[in-house]
Amino acid sequence: MKLGFGTWGLGGKDYGPLSQELAIDLLIKSSQKGISFFDTAPLYGEGASERYLSLLIKKVGRKNVEICTKGGMLPHVGFDLKQDFSIDNLHKDIRGSLNRLETDYIDYYLIHSPPVKEINLPEIVNFFSELKTKKVIRNFGVSLRSPSDYFGIENIELDIVEFNFNLLDQRAIDIGLFEKLKLKKIKSICRTPLCFGFLGSNDILKKNLNKNDHRKLYWSDEQFHLWNSAKNYFLDFVNELDYLDFSQFALHFCLSHKFDFVIPGIMNDRDLDLNVGALQFPKIKKSKLLKIFSIYKKFEKKIYNTKK
Repeated sequence: MKLGFGTWGLGGKDYGPLSQELAIDLLIKSSQKGISFFDTAPLYGEGASERYLSLLIKKVGRKNVEICTKGGMLPHVGFDLKQDFSIDNLHKDIRGSLNRLETDYIDYYLIHSPPVKEINLPEIVNFFSELKTKKVIRNFGVSLRSPSDYFGIENIELDIVEFNFNLLDQRAIDIGLFEKLKLKKIKSICRTPLCFGFLGSNDILKKNLNKNDHRKLYWSDEQFHLWNSAKNYFLDFVNELDYLDFSQFALHFCLSHKFDFVIPGIMNDRDLDLNVGALQFPKIKKSKLLKIFSIYKKFEKKIYNTKK
């Protein structure tokens, strides 16, 4: 199954409060519905998401859970990223994740949104090659800041890459990234398939968000308006099949592309049911995907010229 679970929101911080009880309940229910791939990071709830996953592992068994976590990102505010990709710090991050997850190996380990032109990737790759030999990690990759960043590391041996992709962000198609990854047999993770929650049926309004929600704190009113209104361009496609919600169509769109894993967030039972329900539909035909892409191209520049 390609459908996974992005656990950023489970940390109970950047998308508003969420109790430990509910977070663990959602993880267990997701596993029961066949989801086995979980994407996390030390910063999600200051380690809370990883700790919750350790409880899931105890409940269902390590072999039934695939963990993808990340390293190199330091606590920061807004879009001013603070990072440390030194070998010492990456080693510290890995030890911390192993301790919180209460496991002796990590299935997929990614460096977290690095500035690819400014880091010593060959040194980092050698470090992770040693960890793979020791079976501390099983796969190594990069969570890209931008899909185009891949072309700054395409000569580096990677097992997997993660990048943003959704109805409102189809840059990966424009730059031929899918073809590149297929040629090199590199796995891929679709991050932000629901565009930070903006691809649901209801508009997201700043006034309704929790005071600590990162979208309320750091995204501009213009960005809110653009993402809320852009859904209207795709409504005809939603009406063609019996989708229960716009988010189900948006997720189905991502599942119809060549990803190994697609990782929407899940904050409640309805999210879980909608996400799993998206698997019932056959892949969207190529001709229809091309139509969707042509619609996206009409407002692409506006999206990425908008200031956050």
